Amino acid sequence: MQPESSPGKTARSRPQTPIMGWSSWNNFHVNINEDIIKAQADHMVSSGMQAAGYTYINIDDGFFGGRDAAGNLLAHPVRFPGGMKALSDYIHAKGLLAGIYSDAGINTCASYWDKDTVGVGMGLRGHEAQDMRRLLQEWNYDFIKVDWCGGDWLGLDEQTQYTLIGNLIRQIRPDVVYNVCRWKFPGQWVVPLADSWRVSGDIDNTFASVMHIVDLNADLWKYASPGHVNDMDMLQVGRGMSYEEDKTHFSMWCMLSSPLLLGNDLRSMTPETIGILTNKELIALNQDRLVYQARRLYDNGDLEVWAKPLQSTMSGEVAVALLNRSAKAAAITFRPDSVGLDAAKGYTLRDLWEKKAYGTSTKKEVGFNVPAHGVVVLKLVGTSKPYNVFQYK
Repeated sequence: MQPESSPGKTARSRPQTPIMGWSSWNNFHVNINEDIIKAQADHMVSSGMQAAGYTYINIDDGFFGGRDAAGNLLAHPVRFPGGMKALSDYIHAKGLLAGIYSDAGINTCASYWDKDTVGVGMGLRGHEAQDMRRLLQEWNYDFIKVDWCGGDWLGLDEQTQYTLIGNLIRQIRPDVVYNVCRWKFPGQWVVPLADSWRVSGDIDNTFASVMHIVDLNADLWKYASPGHVNDMDMLQVGRGMSYEEDKTHFSMWCMLSSPLLLGNDLRSMTPETIGILTNKELIALNQDRLVYQARRLYDNGDLEVWAKPLQSTMSGEVAVALLNRSAKAAAITFRPDSVGLDAAKGYTLRDLWEKKAYGTSTKKEVGFNVPAHGVVVLKLVGTSKPYNVFQYK
């Protein structure tokens, strides 16, 4: 099976909802090879992740093997002896999409931070058009993450360099998903340019790191829209946090319309991890066509209420997350009127983790007990209030 973007086929449209897939960096850093990548693709299919919507297999830093006499990028001969085109063919044959990595400067991040010196000279600077043709046309990758270590070291202007790169991507392969990895929100200029942009430094597999990124993204909701989203970095579900913390992590990435890129080793997932990552009702919040990033509407220290409208701001469908950041279980209450619904006209409520539906209610206040470091995610369906909180900024 070949992707629709292969030569001779009509170009695929870029996704309008956050992409879902897997990335190599969190679990492997530069210690990747073609066998590992093929195994992740295999398990993406066999584990049911592909059926749940996960599509991209993204290869991060670590595949570079120098340049030939003409300056063309080469694959690492030991790690990727079959070459990068054969690997993208393998991924595409499974009905998946393939992602690749570069840097806006001369050297890649891993050339310094991971002492992977083969990354020296592998960045885009001075080879922008040549490398993009190599990565996106000749090797046929469908997603590209462009890092900023090399650009930072050179003191480049980020808007100028990322715009140059973005324009080349659109000229060479209009269907390719472009991720700007600047480690903070770059500014409004990035919104029409890129499909997604990182809003933080690299995530760690701790609850504190997850909450830190949630806070960094909280006020950036106005920049999310179909085809353009804030990237909260790769998921750490299944990489050492507790069950409740993993659920909270996944829930907030879904609520805040972040790309869902798995960062674990798919070969060793537990049924518990698979259960979290394939919760269809949570994924539906992330993939909602409105792409309205959830807003923090109530903040009482460690107890918070987040909400986002679904389908449209007047649909009467609202997702609500009750977030308990504290180390103790706590009750969290909210008013349906405060999340855009007219409670007096009645509403239904469903707990998306417990998969429990509640009957029609007109209660003015709703409350749930929320575990420590936990979350309760609800879907309410009722009648929207005119000029509700989601229709003004």
